[in-house]
Amino acid sequence: MNATHHPNRRRLLAASAAGVVAALAWTGATAVAGDAPRPRARRAYIGGFTLGEYDLPGLPGIGIARVGAAGQLELTGWQRDIVNPSYLTLAPNHSHLYAVSQRPGGATGSLHAYRIDGDRLHPQGPPRSSHGAAPVHLAVHPDGRFLLTVNYDSGHLAVLPVHPDGSLGEAVQVLRHHGHGPHPQEQRGPHPHMIAFDPAGRRVLVPDKGNDHIYVYDFDTRTGRLELADRTHVGRGIGPRHLVFHPAGKLAYVTNELGHSVTVHAYDAVTGRLTPVSHASVAPPGINPRNAPSVVHLTRDGRTLVTADRGLDTVESFRVENAGRTLTLLASQPVTAKAPGTRWPRDVALDASDRFVYTANQAGQSVSAFRLDPATGRLAPAAQPLQVASPSCVLLA
Repeated sequence: MNATHHPNRRRLLAASAAGVVAALAWTGATAVAGDAPRPRARRAYIGGFTLGEYDLPGLPGIGIARVGAAGQLELTGWQRDIVNPSYLTLAPNHSHLYAVSQRPGGATGSLHAYRIDGDRLHPQGPPRSSHGAAPVHLAVHPDGRFLLTVNYDSGHLAVLPVHPDGSLGEAVQVLRHHGHGPHPQEQRGPHPHMIAFDPAGRRVLVPDKGNDHIYVYDFDTRTGRLELADRTHVGRGIGPRHLVFHPAGKLAYVTNELGHSVTVHAYDAVTGRLTPVSHASVAPPGINPRNAPSVVHLTRDGRTLVTADRGLDTVESFRVENAGRTLTLLASQPVTAKAPGTRWPRDVALDASDRFVYTANQAGQSVSAFRLDPATGRLAPAAQPLQVASPSCVLLA
């Protein structure tokens, strides 16, 4: 969801969630000792809003942090040459970091490439246009030769080549979605929210929150060009936001920002068709689900799904059952001790160990760390939240 649409909605979510504080009590961080799990990541990059939002202060740039043995984050520096780096991603070999610059006021955004050098980032080539307003997501093809972005406000997709040195070239293709949904504020036009490659790397899937469709494009790995293969309407006013594939590649899990749910879709690798199989609410039973789920991740064994909810301001874990076709809510853990509606966990990161989860709490001015129990799927705080202004993305390396 773009920040220009947030404040009134956030106040509404805060009011609706105020009664659930007792049901979702913050337990505090517990010590890690003995043979406790350790994160696999050694470094975290934190993106967000340098100009601030919600009348809150902005961060200095891209934050660089070390990941401790207990999962705690320690800031080591800032890359200060970029405005509003609200989303970050890595090259497949982790040699380079790529960032959007989400400029305010409807201005065209830009994309930045950095070479990673220990705890430092070095700009690699000039920034490139995102060819639209409010770029909110990036994805690099598994072979590392192309980077794709989506622009939330203007509805544009762009494909850029990645040069051998990691720098970006000019766009080889720009597309635009069309249409709208029934929500009077959130669906006035198309709002593509993420780019995801299918497991074979031959197709690109784009959930569009603004027009309630998931687009499936054939991807030419030689030229980088996209051709529409299928378009699935997921339901009026659902607002699909982010997706992740099951390890077997035959199912996709989609968070629905306006539908307050996660939908399991069957994926036909031959045609690209998505077919809904089941739905699960992100709110615990008995709680009014006036909330907005954000990012979704799946553990490598496909047994546990993790997402976060803005409004209740919690991180959720689900048991994946019935050969991946159904989800059962296991845990709903507050991201910090503040009241619901004041934290806004916009991003979630799952460590490669599948034992640690991080949330970027944009309005809560913090990044929280949790342990994930692989046996039970339960979540528990791993360390005190890292205080940082207006974070919207946490990236582990």
